[in-house]
Amino acid sequence: MTVQQTTQADLAVVYQNLQQSLLGFICKQVTDPVLAEDLLQDVFLKAINAIQRGDTPANLIAWLYTIARNSVIDHYRAKRPTDPLPDNLAAVGTDDHHIEQDLARCLKPLVQSLPPLYRDTLLATDFAGLPLQTLVDLEHVSLSAIKSRASRGRKMLKQRLLTCCTINVSSSGQIEEFSSNTAEQILDQKNCCLE
Repeated sequence: MTVQQTTQADLAVVYQNLQQSLLGFICKQVTDPVLAEDLLQDVFLKAINAIQRGDTPANLIAWLYTIARNSVIDHYRAKRPTDPLPDNLAAVGTDDHHIEQDLARCLKPLVQSLPPLYRDTLLATDFAGLPLQTLVDLEHVSLSAIKSRASRGRKMLKQRLLTCCTINVSSSGQIEEFSSNTAEQILDQKNCCLE
C-alpha cells in the first residue's frame, strides 16, 4: 500500500483553506491573539520541515491539528515555573545515560523478531512516532485493533527483553544496570540482541 506523497504545494493549499480554522483552534487555548498567530506560524514551519524530511502524513488536516495542539502544550510547558534545585541533589551520572542507550539499542532487533503484525505496528507507532489514527487509516482496521496489536506487541517485546537480559530498576523506575543472561538462561537465544 502506498501513501501519496504530501508536498509543500499541498500544504500551501491546505494553509489557505485551514488557516482561520487552525487559528481559531489555537485562540481557544491561548488568550493572546499575537501569541496565537505565532503558534500558527510555528505549526506550518514544523509541517514544512517534516515534509522536507520525508515525513508525510496520511491525513494532512488531522496532522496539522495535532501539531497545533502539541505546539500549545509545548508553549505552556515552557512557561511553567521551575523551582531551584537543592545543592545537595546528586547529579545523574553519565553512566546511567549510557545504560539506557545500550538497552535501547537492544529493542529494535527484538522488535524485528516479533511476528509481522506486531512488529510493523510497534515500528510504526513506537519507533516512527506515527499516530494510532494514521495507522488505522493506512491499515483500514479499527482503532481498537491497532491498540490491541500495540499492546500485545509490547507484551511480547517485554517478554523477549526479560528473557534476553536481567534488568535492575531503582524504586523511582530508573534503570540501574542490565546484563545479558547466560546461554542456559536464555530460552530462545536467536531473540537476544546481546549475544
